[in-house]
Amino acid sequence: MPKLNVVKTTKSNIPSKISKLLTDDLTNYLVIKDGYIVVNKLAETFQELVITSEVNNLKIVIPKNFYGNQTLHLFYLFGKQSTSSEIEIVLNENAELTYFEYLYNFEATNVEIVSNSVLFENAKLTYTGITNFNLFAEVKLLRNSYIAAYGNSNYSIAEVSDSLTTVRTNAFLNGKAATATVKTVAITSKDQHADLRQLLVHNAPNTEGYIENYGVANDQSTLSFEGVGKINKKMIKSIARQLNKGIILGTKATLEANPLLLIDEYDVEASHGAAIGKIDQEQLYYLMSRGLTKKEAERLIITGFLSPIIAHLSTQELIKDFTTTVSKKTI
Repeated sequence: MPKLNVVKTTKSNIPSKISKLLTDDLTNYLVIKDGYIVVNKLAETFQELVITSEVNNLKIVIPKNFYGNQTLHLFYLFGKQSTSSEIEIVLNENAELTYFEYLYNFEATNVEIVSNSVLFENAKLTYTGITNFNLFAEVKLLRNSYIAAYGNSNYSIAEVSDSLTTVRTNAFLNGKAATATVKTVAITSKDQHADLRQLLVHNAPNTEGYIENYGVANDQSTLSFEGVGKINKKMIKSIARQLNKGIILGTKATLEANPLLLIDEYDVEASHGAAIGKIDQEQLYYLMSRGLTKKEAERLIITGFLSPIIAHLSTQELIKDFTTTVSKKTI
């Protein structure tokens, strides 16, 4: 049975935006408000997990050989205070976990979050995160994933906040044949600034690391990506690949992509690429020729960027919330 410190509450104590997401068809979730678990709805499937919670410190331990065919959802809510939070997910040997995380603030706040995942041999983590802070927040977010032999860490992150945002996502491939994928979708608007960096380090041979960045910059905002694939010496037969795609909507917007490869070994595969520009006019014309308005066509093209996230959302209300947020920032 998970060890939880639960504060008795009702959905009326939760911001309405989040309460709307807690629908009857949403299963297996925790709501954490200002460092305390206030709602706990976990099915029997997850009773094997060890979940310990202290103020602003949450640890989830997945036992050896655990396989859960359902998603564990966590909603983190931040109020009017400066907050430092730590989240740790530990997957023991042969364990598998599908994890969804929603970060949100309901009052002005400064937030620093450190999220670590530790994967032991042959463990698999599918991690989806949505960061949705308002313009009265300043956010610093550090995500680390440490992967042992034959482990697979797959991160899909959506940064759709209005806040001043700094995000670092790192994966350390520490065991033979470990694999890591970091996919990031980021959308900026108004005069927002977002700085996102990813680092994948190959510390063992036969490892694979993939970085994919998809960005949309609107109005006079600034969006910056920097991805680094680092293959250390003697890490033979390793693969490091990176892809960056971006759309600039605003005439004063800036979108930068800086893909880097740091390779200290010859017997490897490595590649990177970046394509940044305005919406493809041929695609736009084609869709409009099929009866769509210009705004509808633009929305459809942008939605294509969001598929890495939408595919992991488990309810229609979560999909609606996400696409509505994106529409407000882009159209």
